[in-house]
Amino acid sequence: MRKTSAILLSSAMMVSLLAGCGNKPEGEASAGTGSADGGQVNLKLYTWLSEETMHWNKILPEFYKDYPNIKVDVNILSTKDDAHEAMNKLDLAAASGQDMDVVMLNDSTGYAQRVSAGMLAPLDDFMKADGINYDEEFKASTQIEGKYYALPGRLLSWFVMLNKQKLDEAGLPVPKEWTWDEFMDYAKKLTKGDGPSKEYGTYFHNWNQYITLAQINNPEDNSLVSPDGKVNINNDRIRKSLQIAHQVQNEDKTAHSYADVISQKLTYRNEYFGNKAAMIPTGSWMITEAAGTDTVPAKFVSVFAPYPKYSKDDPNGPTLGNVDYIGVAAKSKHQKEAYEFTKWFTTKGILAAGNSLSSWNKADLNAMIDGMIKTGKNPEMVDRASLEYTLSLSKPVKIVAPPTYINDASKRYVSEVEKYLLDKQDLDTTIKNAEKAVTDVVNINK
Repeated sequence: MRKTSAILLSSAMMVSLLAGCGNKPEGEASAGTGSADGGQVNLKLYTWLSEETMHWNKILPEFYKDYPNIKVDVNILSTKDDAHEAMNKLDLAAASGQDMDVVMLNDSTGYAQRVSAGMLAPLDDFMKADGINYDEEFKASTQIEGKYYALPGRLLSWFVMLNKQKLDEAGLPVPKEWTWDEFMDYAKKLTKGDGPSKEYGTYFHNWNQYITLAQINNPEDNSLVSPDGKVNINNDRIRKSLQIAHQVQNEDKTAHSYADVISQKLTYRNEYFGNKAAMIPTGSWMITEAAGTDTVPAKFVSVFAPYPKYSKDDPNGPTLGNVDYIGVAAKSKHQKEAYEFTKWFTTKGILAAGNSLSSWNKADLNAMIDGMIKTGKNPEMVDRASLEYTLSLSKPVKIVAPPTYINDASKRYVSEVEKYLLDKQDLDTTIKNAEKAVTDVVNINK
């Protein structure tokens, strides 16, 4: 996922965007502003995805076969797929009035913020003219207050990735259905040694996902704050999420402590691929990395298991899913052509890259799996059978755009949870204080 934390736009930048990026009336937007004589149109695309990650040199020639009169200038905002850096640059480009036609955003928080800032044009009239039924086409919803301002791109679906050699040494089968309690039991059995050479059963990074593990695959109310401002913290799933993190990091010591993760600036790739952690809850962006990259060659076979269940009675398969958001810039002079590229990229384009899962319901799963594995330097190090089983079973829960203040709410939640993970506060106090802190953010923003 690279860095996925979204940024809040500065006040000055927000004013600039609102002043310069006001949405056109719906009737005008539907007509577009493309070339009247059918000549060539040049689009400017702003993205945080590098050539190495997205393979633009493979995608664009395929697009030009279908749309020879549209050329696309790809502006890569970060050579390291650093979304934080890229979104900063995107906002500066918008605030300074640079031409932009197609905009790619990395998460729902940043998407909601930039819709609020007026950066994106609604796509409803374009889709209506095309006869597109959104829910039939895509797995994730991008709707905000009844309108669609983007189409979903890559699907980042979560699962558990495991070191097969360590599983075999411990005599453990590849899980096909399991709960978080069973996950923690596996972590115990996979932990070996002590001191600097200790091999941990698992690794939890310092992302919000790792302190909401039992909540984020809930089919309903899976975020800390719902789009209408409902706070979802004082519940059994959040309580279980915090207990999981505390148990593996502080009690069982089957993962690095939260303090170590922060103070030592640990990285999840180094922990897993460096044979320091036997398994890791993670997402589908790691499939190509499990097959080996120039930076990190694959030295062992990775197997895959479904996202663990909150309760044994829960269905097998619901998982967290994130998507990229691709939209048309509100100030674009070529909105119709920008929409055509957006529609093509979110359906055929991602498949042309051959290294990602698509949010498009009509995409061929087996072809996507083959493409992701073949992208790696050591494709034989990916256990295809377990990967196919896991991805076939996985059903990403409904993704909805959160309120624009979710970034602040998340920070308040994390600040209270950190006290619990550092053993400075008990669980009940943590939940009580976190609920109050997040509720205060909601009330301020009403």
